Amino acid sequence: MQNLTSIVETYNKNGIVKVRDFFDPKEISLCKDQYNEVCKTASDEISRDEPIVVLWTHVQGASKKIAKLSELPSFDKLIKQKLIPFLSDFVANSYPSINSPRLQLLETIVFNKPPQISNTLNWHQDVSYFPLQPNNQIAIWFPLSVVTEEIGPMVYAHGSHKLGIRGSTNLHTRSPFDGEDRELIPEDPRTAGLQVVSYPCDVTDMLIHDGYTWHYSKPNISTDCQRMGVSVRFIIEAACFDPRPGQGAAFTKQIDVQKGEEIRSSCFPILWEQ
Repeated sequence: MQNLTSIVETYNKNGIVKVRDFFDPKEISLCKDQYNEVCKTASDEISRDEPIVVLWTHVQGASKKIAKLSELPSFDKLIKQKLIPFLSDFVANSYPSINSPRLQLLETIVFNKPPQISNTLNWHQDVSYFPLQPNNQIAIWFPLSVVTEEIGPMVYAHGSHKLGIRGSTNLHTRSPFDGEDRELIPEDPRTAGLQVVSYPCDVTDMLIHDGYTWHYSKPNISTDCQRMGVSVRFIIEAACFDPRPGQGAAFTKQIDVQKGEEIRSSCFPILWEQ
């Protein structure tokens, strides 16, 4: 793994950094096995009292399934015992302007892109989908199996995290949600002068990106390889509910707060706070 200073420098410059050799392959193998097992019993029921994991197959028209994080103990252990100790130092060093940084679990998703039939997930930024103010987030992405260019890696627009919030769209069709009036991410960020870079990953690697960083993922054009990736998102400072159109469907079903109230819920636990 690179040293923390170089990781933070790259992240601050690009809004994305790959941390190499972070995971033990055995940890990832356990997560993969538990994911395959829980898929057999997952439903569409959203818990109102504990964190959930969204199981999302990237095929247009496919429905999302839901599991409780407690049903995936290897994921829970990885988040609390592996990610949090590292990310607490990372966030404190990457966001010195935040007076009381925290890591508040916001969302965990397992993305599955089947070979040949999966589609592109269009350019977007995470913060535009969540009704929060202030809206400062980080996301961790790591694969459950090797991701090559053919299998559908994550792709990022370097430096886009410095360009502010953009509009939310349907990730499959790129159509803006009803009532969305914010400027959209361009179809090709290179027209905005940004460098576009893809990030193939080994199972030992993880990506960290800022909530404002523009990104998308390519389709899986391999003949027989499943592409499974995990996204874990955190709020990094105290945030209040600030609803807008097209934002956080599962998120809003798990909270019971009024506009302007702080997000405090057992569904979104604070796992570290300075």
